[in-house]
Amino acid sequence: MGQDVKTVERRANPVGRRETIQLPEALETLAGRFPTSARREVRRLLRTSARMADLGVVFPGALYALAARRGPAAARLGALSLIETGAQLKSVARVLELPMWLRRLPPEAFQDLPPKLPTSESFARRVATRLPKSPDESAFWLQSVLFAQQACDEDFALWLAEQPIFTDAGDADKLLSILAAYAWFSRQPDTRGHQLIVVPWRSEIAFDTALCAAKSWFNRVRLVLQMPRGAVNDPWLKPDQAQGYTFEPLLNHEDILAEAQAMQNCADQYAERLVREKCRLFSVKRNGQRVATLEVGPHQRETGVLAVNQLKARHNMAAPGDVWQAAYSWMSAQSGLKRTPPLALVERGWDQTAWRALMQPYRQSRGGAAWLDVQASHLMFAGLDADLCDLARRGGVSSWLFT
Repeated sequence: MGQDVKTVERRANPVGRRETIQLPEALETLAGRFPTSARREVRRLLRTSARMADLGVVFPGALYALAARRGPAAARLGALSLIETGAQLKSVARVLELPMWLRRLPPEAFQDLPPKLPTSESFARRVATRLPKSPDESAFWLQSVLFAQQACDEDFALWLAEQPIFTDAGDADKLLSILAAYAWFSRQPDTRGHQLIVVPWRSEIAFDTALCAAKSWFNRVRLVLQMPRGAVNDPWLKPDQAQGYTFEPLLNHEDILAEAQAMQNCADQYAERLVREKCRLFSVKRNGQRVATLEVGPHQRETGVLAVNQLKARHNMAAPGDVWQAAYSWMSAQSGLKRTPPLALVERGWDQTAWRALMQPYRQSRGGAAWLDVQASHLMFAGLDADLCDLARRGGVSSWLFT
């Protein structure tokens, strides 16, 4: 029996195993603020020396880079040597390829660090006044700022850094992809993507204005992809004249974009409603000049009957009375005023050639832009639309565009 006890004791305390040294309470609290994946290594590093503990306090990002084994092993060994010899913090950061502006962020910020980080003096100076308001916001703030720099540029990243969207955690690659692409195209006047922008992004723009402009651009991109010539052929009602006015259907993106630009209205935001058979748009002209835009759709109370949903003059102003009279006169002469809604919608395809051509300069500039799918699809656009709506919620942006 005595021999059995000794055997158990030896197994419980194997020869050569070091007893774990308990960290002081302050350092244990510090280690607990780092992401779970790095805490074990953070604790090990904190036990090695007082200088390492000091590093965790004054530059949590450097301690995280060591714990997460970021970068080449030789660089990490060099940094450890510099730390133990009491070298300047700048020297340690330089070996680890970390910009000094990161030292201002708390341990909670460091969920991940990509290989390339903004290092310019201008960025470091300006970002110092745009730091997250609380440690709870810091991880998503850092993720968002780094993605914004990758997906657009430093100016956009600095602008984004001070926006009120970081209270809740999120996936920056998804949430900010369209906003970043819109900002990038805003500065590329020779691209097709820029031509679809109504209000370009600039560093002084307010968040609500930028987000609404990005959503408008996103809808115009959708229009180009969903409504090439021939994709929608049924105007529901026949084009004709009435009381000196002509009524011409708008069935492709070229005509709709031209109508929206000439009339300064939101006809270019109707792609999804048009392909989902919710409405049809007509340009109302007199002597060849556009005077109003007409939306025809199902009657709100009478099933199977078409009605005038909207009739607007330029700048969405009320159309004159004679235009209304002409519209009703035109509709009264239609033989297809009663229209049975389709039992099932036909899923229309996307113009993949247009999508590739539209995004090509952006992908070439941004290393492929893997955050945007190569193939356009309903699933992709539905996800991007949901992310834009989430951004609107975060930023307190209220607009019909997000309803």
